[in-house]
Amino acid sequence: MTQTRTVLIARHVGGPDVLEFFTEHTPAPGPGEVLVQVRAAGINPIDARRMTGEFGDRVPMTFGTEFAGVVRAVGRGVDDRRHGDAVLGSGGAFTHATHIVVPAGNLIAKPGSLSWEVAGSLAGAAQTAVGLLRHLGLPAGASLLVHGGAGGVGSITVQLAVRRGLTVVATASPANQDYLRELGATPVGYGPGLTARVTAVHPAPFDAAIDMAGTTEAVDTSLAVVGPEGPIVSIAGRPVDAPRVQPFRMRPDLDALREVVDGVADGALRWEVTRTYPFLNAVTAYTDIRTGHTRGKTVLTFPAGL
Repeated sequence: MTQTRTVLIARHVGGPDVLEFFTEHTPAPGPGEVLVQVRAAGINPIDARRMTGEFGDRVPMTFGTEFAGVVRAVGRGVDDRRHGDAVLGSGGAFTHATHIVVPAGNLIAKPGSLSWEVAGSLAGAAQTAVGLLRHLGLPAGASLLVHGGAGGVGSITVQLAVRRGLTVVATASPANQDYLRELGATPVGYGPGLTARVTAVHPAPFDAAIDMAGTTEAVDTSLAVVGPEGPIVSIAGRPVDAPRVQPFRMRPDLDALREVVDGVADGALRWEVTRTYPFLNAVTAYTDIRTGHTRGKTVLTFPAGL
């Protein structure tokens, strides 16, 4: 087992300049845990928002909720044969590090057909998307409005919803309209006049809406176009002064993760990694993601010997 590891931390809240690399002894896995050498880890906009102190996180703080890597040590109760396995999974705000300790039950095998970058960016979006659709429980033929449909969670949610027989209208920037059409959704550009544009393409009340954008216009439009009994959920993480808009948090679900990973591996689901950065360039990655990231995923990569 390697003697030290490098972790991305922030001792203060603020912009990307507060990020730094901290070297410490590599922790040993406890009972039911494994030590994973990380090869790729997705960055989500919420990571950068936590960095700024938006959620009041205590410092020092670490970052990252998804990863892919190689098992380098196992704790008591874990099959020794898992040593050397290529895996992917999720963890709670600590995956932007060269080595991490996670419960063995949080992991699934990485398909050989997936690159490290793709495998390391899927877990958060996969489990969130499937969880959202299960929470809504919409039957085939129902209608769903998705705000922010071209992002990581949005793109998987749109595809899974279409596969489940839902009619999907999704908002995104003008540059991503064709992309949403390819995913099976009717696209609508966000911005002033959103409610009128959504109503124009789908005059009937929607059965449900998902807000991934966290904007006032997304909330106002959802309240205007979803039927009175229809649920409206948000993963944006921002307080909303509207009782109908309910927050949703991802919960670990390996069946959900396998469904999406298998779909991406066999080509049934489309997944885009649009930007990759070496781990040691994390400050640049966080700077760029704060400027707006509306399609696919941003990923940190880790060399095998780091």
